[in-house]
Amino acid sequence: MFKLKIIYFLLVYTLRGTFLRREALERFQQRKWQRFRKKVLARSPFYQKLAQQKADLADFPLMNKTAFMANFDQINTLGIQREEAMQVALQAEIERDFSPELKGATVGLSTGTSGTCGLFLVSATERAQWTAMVLRRVVPIQFFKRQKVAFFLRANSNLYSSVQSASLEFRFFDIFQPIEKLLVALADFHPHILAAQPSILSAIAEGQVAGSISIQPQLLISFAEVLNDADKHFIQKTFQVPLREVYQCTEGFLAVTCKHGTLHLNEDIAIFEKKYLDESRFIPIITDFTRSSQPIVRYELNDVLVEKKEPCPCRSCFTALERIEGREDDILVFPGADGELIKVFPDLICRVIARSTEGFRTYRLRQVGALELQLELESEDFQVVSATISAALHVFLQEKGISGLIVKCKQGIERGTGEKLRRVERKIPLLITDSDQAE
Repeated sequence: MFKLKIIYFLLVYTLRGTFLRREALERFQQRKWQRFRKKVLARSPFYQKLAQQKADLADFPLMNKTAFMANFDQINTLGIQREEAMQVALQAEIERDFSPELKGATVGLSTGTSGTCGLFLVSATERAQWTAMVLRRVVPIQFFKRQKVAFFLRANSNLYSSVQSASLEFRFFDIFQPIEKLLVALADFHPHILAAQPSILSAIAEGQVAGSISIQPQLLISFAEVLNDADKHFIQKTFQVPLREVYQCTEGFLAVTCKHGTLHLNEDIAIFEKKYLDESRFIPIITDFTRSSQPIVRYELNDVLVEKKEPCPCRSCFTALERIEGREDDILVFPGADGELIKVFPDLICRVIARSTEGFRTYRLRQVGALELQLELESEDFQVVSATISAALHVFLQEKGISGLIVKCKQGIERGTGEKLRRVERKIPLLITDSDQAE
């Protein structure tokens, strides 16, 4: 029955085709929203009253991770309590067995990049929809040829293992294991498709260059972390195969690159309201009309997306993205001379560091009062490389009207096991004072 559901949704997505006109897409979204309000939100104690009043989408409250978890019991439509769901999810984490379900739903635990725990519920039908979308837009099925898929994850899930089929052999690689052990297992598996975070893909590429592993994947898939230009170039140069980017999080399957390499929002499964920060950068507010067990309605993410100005050659009317820039709290903030805050977007910082020198492999810049620069080097001269990057940062920030900064440099990346790598991260409150800037 589950496989029949996958086939059904595959047919739906295939017959639906590509939306070329924005007006047709918006009419489709409205039909889906009205059906979702009547059929799903009417069964959610949290949304029931508004749903029955036939309220417009704009009348529904904005949601974030804190409010979502606080109202977990009332939002979900399965009558699942937060405590029992958390117990199942934590037990799965401890035992590394992610197969148990609760009232027919997969229960997952997510920390994302914020560090706070979140719970997600996914029913069998939702798993089938997700699988069909992945098979349609990410992992192309090759008939009469079984492809091996290596999936590097913090935690496995029935959701991800749903990709397993007669044409796809799925293998879970636990990123809590040492990278050396994972490389040995990967070399033995010889995947056709390699899906992992950019930092893991970079580590695998380094192993390939060093000769400690030799694999020939036909497709690379990047997800979970921001894929910057330097990592993308290194990974593609190493493997010489297509690299597809997926924007996937607990809140949904949000975007995927088309055949031209442009990242498009999946606007045929969700409505994306845009909270603009400037002319092109925005924070997405999601309403996913495919999620019935745990409705996602006007959920404001903490991600900064950059809208692409030029149309994509694929002709899809789905919003095209220039890039995913990071989280809203990756934006560095500094006091200006007139008392106004000066905001510096992480992508600008990444470009300055990337162009300053080639003597490093990876880095992390954290605003913790001073700016703390952590470096993993290709060159052995830490002092020269760190001084070059620090000087470039000082020049760039002075051009922005920011002076008197301290840049502390450390050799090596401080990163917990399984932790997502955030290249640029602000660890101070948005409202800062001069005394916060220097130590």
